Amino acid sequence: MIQRKNTARNAFTVVEMLVVIGILVVVSLGVATIFQSIGETVSRGRKLSQLNQFAARIERVMREDFEAMTRDGFLVIVNKNANFGQDVQLYRGEQANVDENLFPGFSDDFGRIRRSDEIMFFARGDFVSQRRAISPNMIPTSNEAAIYYGHGQKRRPQIATINASNYYFNPQPWDNNFDNAIDTRLGVTTNGFVNPNEFARDWSLLRHVTLLTNPAGLGQQVPGEVFGRESSDPLERPLLQDSARQIALQPAARSMFKSLDGSLRNNPGPINRTLYDVALLGLGQPTSPDYYPINHRMSGVVDIVTQDLATMRTELQALATVREPSFYMNFDTVYGQLPNPGLQNGFTTRDNFETEFYLNPTTQPRPSDALTLDLGRITGSGNWNTGNVIHMRQARQWMIDALPSAWRVPSGVSAPTAQDYFGGIRYEEVPTRLLFDEDEFPSNDNGNLRRAYAEANQEMLGSSVFVPRCTEFVVEWSYGFVNNALTNGNPDFKQLRWYGLDRYVDSNNDGKIDQNDARAAVPYTQRATSQAGMDPATTRNRIVGPDPQLVVGKNRPGSFGVPAPLSPDQVEIACFGFATRPGASASTVTGSYWPWPKLIRITMTLGDPSDRDVEETYQVIFELPQPE
Repeated sequence: MIQRKNTARNAFTVVEMLVVIGILVVVSLGVATIFQSIGETVSRGRKLSQLNQFAARIERVMREDFEAMTRDGFLVIVNKNANFGQDVQLYRGEQANVDENLFPGFSDDFGRIRRSDEIMFFARGDFVSQRRAISPNMIPTSNEAAIYYGHGQKRRPQIATINASNYYFNPQPWDNNFDNAIDTRLGVTTNGFVNPNEFARDWSLLRHVTLLTNPAGLGQQVPGEVFGRESSDPLERPLLQDSARQIALQPAARSMFKSLDGSLRNNPGPINRTLYDVALLGLGQPTSPDYYPINHRMSGVVDIVTQDLATMRTELQALATVREPSFYMNFDTVYGQLPNPGLQNGFTTRDNFETEFYLNPTTQPRPSDALTLDLGRITGSGNWNTGNVIHMRQARQWMIDALPSAWRVPSGVSAPTAQDYFGGIRYEEVPTRLLFDEDEFPSNDNGNLRRAYAEANQEMLGSSVFVPRCTEFVVEWSYGFVNNALTNGNPDFKQLRWYGLDRYVDSNNDGKIDQNDARAAVPYTQRATSQAGMDPATTRNRIVGPDPQLVVGKNRPGSFGVPAPLSPDQVEIACFGFATRPGASASTVTGSYWPWPKLIRITMTLGDPSDRDVEETYQVIFELPQPE
């Protein structure tokens, strides 16, 4: 009998099984970790790619705007910190404080000091109003516009009532965006109330375009009928035509200068009446005041001004020699109180101004006063001859008065302070009233017209939002100057000098920002002759730059790039005006007025849409057009 040997292998022992399972678990965890890491890397890369694509689109729009800029207008750059220079949190509960030691007394709290700059200039191109057309063939257009970039300011929600005087739910052209209950300016902390603009993640950068267009003449084509109003009716036809306060049936401001924006009602006759006024009678608008409501651009629903560049230039140059904006408007009455469509005081109407300015050539102000404007000039040696101090101050005042944001320009002052800033252009991320009740308006032609205007106002609130979650916006400028007295080896050797508020960067890479770090920009000062150096191409010196009193409204001593840091609650407003002929008092002196920057540098910080702690900063430089 043959015996067979049993060669079958015994099964794994329990210990062996545990070892194998452990190995598999370790391998699985390792593989999972690798894939998770890859997934997170891909996710971060995709998110960064999306932000970069968004930033590229932003840059493309801004570059097109700067390329369309015209020197027939003027340029205003406002450098300011939000919340009067105090720290601003990115979101409620933020614990970071990277600038704790930068400015003791200002930067001590959680958050950091954040810039909220503004820039406005004029451009030529094809511009169309953002307002919804009331009649299909009535669309406001212009080939001239003022382009403004700056943070907007949301209204505080008031949900107790939705009646006509609640401008949160019912935006109107005469809304000055003032809140008498709490301070709703950017970054301001309010106890017991909600400021929708307190945290930087809730801010939005606006691109507000104001069309400059004159009313069409008597030959204007108008529709045969608009909401029951017939153009064949001699009483109703004027309501359908352009006027000083209406373009293509849309509400318009009277002037780029806020101080010249008031309108008479009945003297002589109903000269400034618009279809909007008639439609809104009984909805918060008095029926018989002496003045029509002022249409404010800062309301967020007005993007048209019945003025052109040529008229604006004439008025600014003439008024700079004679009058200040405060002569025509009490800013505290018009902008420092609740919106009031029946406002009866605090301003001179544009009607009275035009009568005085254009029809009385023997009295001042008058257009010919522009010929005496003396702002200073560059001499043949590259130095700067200072002009008339009053002319310089008042020219700056009128330029600041033209900003759509609410800046008060006190008498005798060429450099407003942070306390003179009343607020920004209103905007909302979504309409405050998505739907109106069926019985909200009468079921007739006038009710339908009122509904059309109300819906157009709602749509306008978000039309200027350019960059949501823009947590900081910085505008700096340069003449292209360098300090030619420096030698190789100095960190600033051959480096462009940038101007604005002091901006520190973490140059020593310690994760903190303090005054041991380098300044990326400094307040404007002239170059000393030695710093300008000799131009090898000619026998004349390079220019030292215009007087700081002209550019930033401050008599700032010291030489190029040496000024002490400004307190963070300070404001720097740079203005650049027209290249004009020399004044009559210095007609033999040749040279150019008011040199403009060669370069503008924009730095903006964007909050991540999904991670509240993440911000990305982008910077782009634009070259400005040379004189035409």
